Amino acid sequence: MGDKKEIYVGSEIGRLRKVFLHRPGQELKCITIDNKDELLIDEIVWVERAQENHDEFAELLRKNSIEVIYFQDCLADVVKEPELRSRLIDDALLMETHDRLLAVTLKGALMEMAPEEVAATLIGGMTKKDALRRIGNVKSLTFASTEDSAFFFHPLPNLYFQRDPYFFIHNAVILSVMRFPARQREPLYARYIFEHHPLFKGVKIIFGAGNNENDHHPNSVEGGDFLVLNDDVVAIGVSQRSLAGTVQAVGSKLASDIGIKKVLAFDIPKHRAYMHLDTVFTMVDKDAFTIYPGVHETMRVWELDYEENGKLAKITESRDLFDCMKRILGVDKIRSIETGGGDPVAASRDQWNDGTNTLAIAPGVVVTYESNTASNKALRDNGVTVYEINGSELGKGRGGPRCMSMPLKRED
Repeated sequence: MGDKKEIYVGSEIGRLRKVFLHRPGQELKCITIDNKDELLIDEIVWVERAQENHDEFAELLRKNSIEVIYFQDCLADVVKEPELRSRLIDDALLMETHDRLLAVTLKGALMEMAPEEVAATLIGGMTKKDALRRIGNVKSLTFASTEDSAFFFHPLPNLYFQRDPYFFIHNAVILSVMRFPARQREPLYARYIFEHHPLFKGVKIIFGAGNNENDHHPNSVEGGDFLVLNDDVVAIGVSQRSLAGTVQAVGSKLASDIGIKKVLAFDIPKHRAYMHLDTVFTMVDKDAFTIYPGVHETMRVWELDYEENGKLAKITESRDLFDCMKRILGVDKIRSIETGGGDPVAASRDQWNDGTNTLAIAPGVVVTYESNTASNKALRDNGVTVYEINGSELGKGRGGPRCMSMPLKRED
């Protein structure tokens, strides 16, 4: 049973017991008006206030008997081992465009740092100005021609959205193949954690470690597009960041490795406002979903049924989203709770502030941003208990409480 394992996720709504978070830090202080678009952040973030917002979020979870584990702490634990640190730094440097002398010199500096500083640098980035203080000048054209403010290690400002670079289902994990360069190092760090940190002993990486035909670029797929509907069925968005062919390949691995029988492929609009499936559709109770108004009328849903060996048995288009959900979940009726309470203006405003992106911590109990007043009222009017947090700075990265959290253990 799921509740007897240290890592197990068999639904979207089972009582949450353990969660992975990343507290935003130095990586967000690197955001400027000139690089924000490249780094996928829409606004300049007040980092100290974002940290206060995030601490409030983490404390709320703890008060609800949820164990909070931090990504950066786990990364620091992993790089305490010199051999693992060396390999990880080599892999990270391969994702930067340096000549060999500069890469070797940067690695030497990182190998001499304390583990906590290594983890902070791998996430927070290193500029040429930072490097000058540590390594001095290097006989390198890359070094000579680079501006002092340019990055030798690029920061990962989106890492506080822990839902995206990987996804836990049952006691296995899928490493994402991230669509945009700004996030492509995140699953690399996650792989080292899941392969080597004792907290994740026994967890199997079933996709994204470079062992499958489709788990590398350009075959992108991201964790924000995954919803675990029950132990046998997973919904995956075909979105701006998750491609249809990759979704089918992931479905095959889910079937062959952990016994998933069906994948529902939700075809959603391919632009930033609909970034992932969980920005327009999340589960909040055994028979209830939040949904952006009008989505169910245009969204195409494909049922992919797999054999035990991972072979795709059939593909069937389901014409009605809610009829499909009723059949899959075995309920008589689906409660559809529209973002903004169904009002077009309120829905549009709340959508930009992730009003649909709820985190269920138990059946019918969710965490949301307090600014989404119309959406939160609609949830309460439909019998859902709502815990609100201040997301004034966190939301500037375009993600809500669900985006910021990766469940590691839910009760059945």
